[in-house]
Amino acid sequence: MSVRIRDPIHNFVLLPDDLEPLLNCRVIQRLRRIRQLAMANLVYPGALHTRFDHTLGVTHVAGQMAQHLRIEGEDLRLVQLAALFHDVGHGPFSHVSEASLGRFADHGTLKPEQKGETIHELVTASIIERNEELRSILGGYPVENIVTLLSKGVERRILKQVVSGPLDADKQDYLLRDSKFCGVESGMFDLHQMQRSLVSVGDDHEEELMIAHDGVHAVEQYVLAKYYMTANVYRHRVRLITDTMIGRAIKLGIESDRLEQMDRLYRFNNTDEFVKNYLEWDDHRFLETFCPLHEPPRGAKSGAMLRRLRERHLLKQVFTAEVESFDARIRGV
Repeated sequence: MSVRIRDPIHNFVLLPDDLEPLLNCRVIQRLRRIRQLAMANLVYPGALHTRFDHTLGVTHVAGQMAQHLRIEGEDLRLVQLAALFHDVGHGPFSHVSEASLGRFADHGTLKPEQKGETIHELVTASIIERNEELRSILGGYPVENIVTLLSKGVERRILKQVVSGPLDADKQDYLLRDSKFCGVESGMFDLHQMQRSLVSVGDDHEEELMIAHDGVHAVEQYVLAKYYMTANVYRHRVRLITDTMIGRAIKLGIESDRLEQMDRLYRFNNTDEFVKNYLEWDDHRFLETFCPLHEPPRGAKSGAMLRRLRERHLLKQVFTAEVESFDARIRGV
């Protein structure tokens, strides 16, 4: 038996019945309130889809890929759980929060084995390991297996490649989903033909995810879709400006306005208290707390930046340079 959920990309998302209680837990439901592309709707008005939509799609695609590759039993369950939880560490405005988490984390609290991980990855791992509701639903399932698969990978290498790799379920879903909601058709590719072309090469735990010879054209289409979406959407000039304004507002809020709530949100310190507080935040709460519609902003400098975003009075691009030439000028070359 499986749960069937209507989806604009996959028609129906099909998930195992035992995942339904996890879909309804607060950790996953919070993702409904975090937009997939932050404030890209200021450029593409239809870009209002959420991390929750994407999570459903990734879990569905990961299951399809795994079954096609004859990944079964506990390995299949592990892949689907990792896909379901891969985005739970996102903060307000999705990827925009990652730089702030890296900048303001208390690095002195990191354990030696955590030093090679990004703070965003550590937040994801902390939520999976520490959230009581999630652990209760999973029962005695070893959540450390999910964390390991999402970070360095498990012994069976191909499981990691399904969830995180050049041809992973994450990219397969977000390219199609972002393309659809932004109205940018250049992100489309033949998902089903590409999945039919996937093959597992190697023995036992040395398996590698690869493409059959007759699937080369499907992969070329996928690679071009990623290139065009990066150029037209992810690196769109106005999109980059809005992301930068959010990041700037966070920096000003913590360093200049001394906003305690904002500092607590981004100062990762490896504690249960951090995880509990972090899970209370989403896009809406962030804006309503630090820049309410009908009240003065909490911080003078950060509030002014957030007010400009809310009213779409965006900063303007006044200078551009190639990274190499700009670096050369700084060094006086």
